[in-house]
Amino acid sequence: MKYKTMMKRLSILSILFLAVLFTLLFNACKELNYDEDIDLFQPRFVLTEPNVEGNSIACVWYKVNDAVAYQVDFYLDNYYTNQFASYTVTDPQIFIDDIPYATRYYIRVRSIAADTLNNSRWTMTSALTQPRPAFASLLERVAKGDILENSAIIRWTIDSDNPVDSISLVPAMDATLPTIARYLTTEEIGQGFAEIGSLEKNTLYNVDIYDTHKPRKYDKPYNTVTFRTAGPSAETVIVGATDDLTAILTEANNNAEVPEGVEYYIPAGSFYKLAPFQIRKGFKLVGAPGGTKAQIEMTGNWDISSNAYIASLEFENIEFFQNLEAGYFLNSGGGWNLEQVIFFNCDFKHFKRGFWRHQGSSYKRIGRLEMENCLFDENGGHTGPYGLFAINSGGNDNIENASFTNCTFMRDYYGTTDRTRNMRHLFDYGSSAYPIKLEYRNITIYDYAYNQRLINISSAAGSSLVFEKVLIASASGAPYAIAAATTTSFDQNYATTDYLPGLTPIAGTPLGVSAADLFVNPTAGDLTIKDINSPIVTNRVGDTRWLP
Repeated sequence: MKYKTMMKRLSILSILFLAVLFTLLFNACKELNYDEDIDLFQPRFVLTEPNVEGNSIACVWYKVNDAVAYQVDFYLDNYYTNQFASYTVTDPQIFIDDIPYATRYYIRVRSIAADTLNNSRWTMTSALTQPRPAFASLLERVAKGDILENSAIIRWTIDSDNPVDSISLVPAMDATLPTIARYLTTEEIGQGFAEIGSLEKNTLYNVDIYDTHKPRKYDKPYNTVTFRTAGPSAETVIVGATDDLTAILTEANNNAEVPEGVEYYIPAGSFYKLAPFQIRKGFKLVGAPGGTKAQIEMTGNWDISSNAYIASLEFENIEFFQNLEAGYFLNSGGGWNLEQVIFFNCDFKHFKRGFWRHQGSSYKRIGRLEMENCLFDENGGHTGPYGLFAINSGGNDNIENASFTNCTFMRDYYGTTDRTRNMRHLFDYGSSAYPIKLEYRNITIYDYAYNQRLINISSAAGSSLVFEKVLIASASGAPYAIAAATTTSFDQNYATTDYLPGLTPIAGTPLGVSAADLFVNPTAGDLTIKDINSPIVTNRVGDTRWLP
C-alpha cells in the first residue's frame, strides 16, 4: 500500500510538473511568435537614443493604441540577465533619476495589453550615464597592519571642505552577511580614522565614507576601497614539499564534493611543476610567508571553464615562471563570470607572450582584479607578444575594477636584445565598451614597453584612470589612450630622462637623471634608489620596496 501511495503521489507531481512546464513553454512560444492581428505594436522611441543628463536618464516613445501600460526594464548587461530596475508606467515616457554614474544601462520597453498574452515585443536601446563630477578622494587603502580577523582600522584624509559623518562596510561577495553602517563619532571625525568591529573572518568588504548632508544619493559617498579581513579559509589543505601539486589541484577541481574557496598552503622555499587546467571553481594558493618564496613552474597556462561562475581566485607569496616559447599565466576564449582575482606578494618571470589574455568573442566578466606587492621581471621576448593584460574578446569583456598597488614592471624582452619583443601595454582593454575603473598607485616601471602605449581603454566610454606616485624609468611611448567621458587622476608621478614622450600626458615631474643614475644596478635587476634625498624617497614614489 505504501508503495502504491508513493507512486500515486509521484504521478500527481509529474502531472503538475508537466502542466507548469507546458505553461512556461507556451508563454515562451508566445513571446517568440508575434501575432500581428491581435498583439500590440512595439513602442517606437521619439529620439534615436535616450536623453542623459548627469546620472539621470529620460526615455520617450510614441503612444501605442490599446496599451494599458508599458513595462520598462533597465539592465547592466546586453544579454539582459543582470537587472538593475523594472518599472510599469501608464504614460509613454520614463525619467529615472539619481542612479549610478558612468554606468551603461541596457533598456527595453514593451506595450502591455489588457490580456498580457497580447503584449508587444520588446524595443531595445541603451544609455551611458555621465561620469560623476569631481569629488574628493579621501579614503586611504586599508593597510594589512590595520586588519584583524574581526576588525579593521579605516583611515581617511581630514578635509574641512569635504566633511565626513558616516561609514559603511558592505560584504562584497555574500549578500547574506550583515552590512555595517553607522554615523561616526565626534572623536572619529576629528582623528580621521575609526576602528570597525563585528566583521566576519576572511571576508571581502567594500568601504565607503559619506557626507549624508548632500541631497543626492550617489553624490554622498567619497571614493571606495576594498579589503579582506584576516583569518583562515573555510577549509585549508597543507601541501607537502614533495606532493604532486597538479594532482591535488586537478582532483579538487573535478570533484563536485570539494567546496569552492579551499586554501592550498605550500611551504616557503618549496618547488613544484604545475600543469594548469580549466578552472571550474575558485581556490586560494598560498605560499608560507617569510624566507624564500615558493616557486611554481607552469608547464602551460590556466583557462576558465566556459559558463563557469567563480567567486574568487587568490594567489599569495609565490614566484611563478615558465620555460615556454609562447606562454601565458591565463589564456581564455570561453565565456565566464569571475567575481574577483587577487594577487599578493607574487613574482612573475619568463611569461614570453603575455600574462593574462582574453580571446574569442564570448562575454567575460571580472568584478575585481587586484594586484599588490607584485613583481613582473624578464617577461616578453616572443616574436609576437601581447600586452601584459590583453583583454580582447571582441568588445565582450567587462572588467569592472582593476587596481595595481606597490608593483614593479621591468625588463620585458627576456632572452633577446630586441627591445621590440616587449610586453607592450601594461593594460590593453581592447575594444570593450564596458566602463572600467583602472588604478595604478606606487608603481615602478623600468625598461618596459619600449615605444609602446602603457594603457589602452580607448573604447570604454565613462571609464576612470588613476595614476598616482608612478615612477617611469623606461623608454615607453604615449602613456594612454582613453575613451570619451573618461575621468583621469594624476598625482606625484615622476620620470627619468629615459621616458620618451615627455611628462605632460601624465602630469609628472622630471627627475633630470637617467635610470642608470637613479637605481643601484638596474640592468641586473636592482632598482634600489641610490640617493636617499631623491624626491622618490622623500615622497615615497614607486614601488616602496625599492626605497632605501
